[in-house]
Amino acid sequence: LKRRQFSAVGMPRNSRSRSRDSRRRSRDRRRSRRRSDSRRRRRSWSRRRSPPRGPPRDRGDWKEIPKDMRGRFEGRMKVMNKDRGIAFIECPETRRVFERDIFVDINRLPPEVARVGDWVSFELVVGRRGYPEAASCKAA
Repeated sequence: LKRRQFSAVGMPRNSRSRSRDSRRRSRDRRRSRRRSDSRRRRRSWSRRRSPPRGPPRDRGDWKEIPKDMRGRFEGRMKVMNKDRGIAFIECPETRRVFERDIFVDINRLPPEVARVGDWVSFELVVGRRGYPEAASCKAA
């Protein structure tokens, strides 16, 4: 004998006994669930990203340090941001050529140079972004 399942109201629970509208509603519910965002297969991150907005990032145009700018320079610490690990050296000689302060990573500074206003001696190298950076820093 085949047992019939009964719903809470006592009607047999099979597809023939349900009304056409209830079958349509359940079919629509399944279809809508299939198309939901949570169940849809997502694109990979590389395909989903949009191109960067705004102007292109500023890159320096220095390929190498000019020959007359090789050697040691002396400058004063202008800005130090220990949270970000960066500092800038103010030097009038390098400003004439590069029209900017010289970037230095705080890890490259000696321990004696710890505050804004301290004097430092440095050599120039071209940094990762194409701008001049300080290297082999010493307390002046």
